[in-house]
Amino acid sequence: MAISAAAATLVVMKIHPDAQLGHQQFLPGTAASMFASPRPRAARPTRLCVVGAGYVGLTAAACLAEAGHTVTCLEADPGRLALLKAGRIPIVEPGLAEMVARSRQAGGLRFTDEVEEAIEGTGYALLCVGTPPGIDGKPDLRQIGDTARQLAAAARSDLVLIVKSTVPPGSCEALEILAADAAGPDVRVPVVSNPEFLRESRAVADFFAPDRIVVGADDPELGRDVAALYPAGCPILVCDRRSAELVKYAANTFLAVKISFANEVAGLCERLGADAGRVLEGVGLDARIGAAFLGPGLGFGGSCLPKDLSGFLATAASVGYEAPLAAAARAVNGSAQEAVLAKLELALDGVRGRRLAVLGLAFKPGTDDTRDSPAVALVRSLAARGGVLSTCDPLGRCRELPADVFSDPYRAARGAEGLVVATGWPEFAQLDPVRLRAEMAGTVLVDAAGVLRGQGWREAGFSLYGVGWGLPSSLHPVVWPPITWALPAAGGLSAA
Repeated sequence: MAISAAAATLVVMKIHPDAQLGHQQFLPGTAASMFASPRPRAARPTRLCVVGAGYVGLTAAACLAEAGHTVTCLEADPGRLALLKAGRIPIVEPGLAEMVARSRQAGGLRFTDEVEEAIEGTGYALLCVGTPPGIDGKPDLRQIGDTARQLAAAARSDLVLIVKSTVPPGSCEALEILAADAAGPDVRVPVVSNPEFLRESRAVADFFAPDRIVVGADDPELGRDVAALYPAGCPILVCDRRSAELVKYAANTFLAVKISFANEVAGLCERLGADAGRVLEGVGLDARIGAAFLGPGLGFGGSCLPKDLSGFLATAASVGYEAPLAAAARAVNGSAQEAVLAKLELALDGVRGRRLAVLGLAFKPGTDDTRDSPAVALVRSLAARGGVLSTCDPLGRCRELPADVFSDPYRAARGAEGLVVATGWPEFAQLDPVRLRAEMAGTVLVDAAGVLRGQGWREAGFSLYGVGWGLPSSLHPVVWPPITWALPAAGGLSAA
């Protein structure tokens, strides 16, 4: 039986509990240095099956094969399956294409669309199907429910379903009921939560050197067995299922709060004449806080943070809790783009009819992912206000974009009266101010990604504006309230 497109998932055969995976620490660096070190190997390699060759599934399949397992990847989409069988991968992720090619050549990784072939003899099935948000922010769980039923119905022996998809608390319990109803009379199908924390552009490194492994299981021994499927050497949290399910929502909501806080600080800095970059650097040096995700800009985007923040809020609303901090983070994120638009409107005396360039489409550098990208939203907003747009991104592509798309940033900037750097690609940080000025018709430059500081832009004739820095004090004059000083009866000064 071929798997339906609605039931794409990832299935992993049970590894013996005594199997140990080594640990390799990956340090930031070039793609070559990142992927040159020998991979950790499984102590007892076994046959695994991965169903679903999406971002998480394909990364897991390739990494498991690299660790020494023999992996069969079950993919429902005919086009994607044909692409994979032809030796091409449908996503951009440093090191992944080479790993897939190497494992296929060695016979450790292959692709199919037959369910029975995939789960024959397996003990674990990792569900990595999509849970897209609906209009109300609640995740659509129909696909993962269909997946649980289909796997349980096809199982001829006990099968543990490991939910890696991001789902609201209580989902694993509901899936276990669905699976039990579909399974044969002598087949047990327990469900375990095991959220994924892979970062786009660093997914391979994150798989082999994770910050932590979280497993939610009613049976602690089963939870430890699931954790043993992954490389050792990091903290392992085995807890109840609802807590594990909430970890992913809570973690990404906290990251969203940090980004929105950075943008809130940036707005205040612009009105006080302070430098948000220096302020947030000082804040991030506090070991209790850390510098990660404290960069102001266009706000957060991508396939995870907006969706998981909405899921967190929808989950809270379902039990009558308001979650005001998370709601504020979403509101601030929405205003981040408006702040950049306001800078352009003010500097150009309106954008209608103006030729504008936006450098960057991906939601962050290092990926081709433009889902919920603030850069794409900015392009659409500028076009809606009457701007004439051109764009450039090293990898990111977006269909039906109201702009001319170029591969060369200088070509995209040609004739532009204003330019916004929306995504912090290294290529944009290395732009030549003199050459760029020669291409442009105007001088307005908005660095929403924070990559153009201290490179002679003003000397080249640009009016450079940042997020939280670079605005003339005349735009936001500071008016202090009057302070009167009075001598207290006992002597000394006090402010009244």
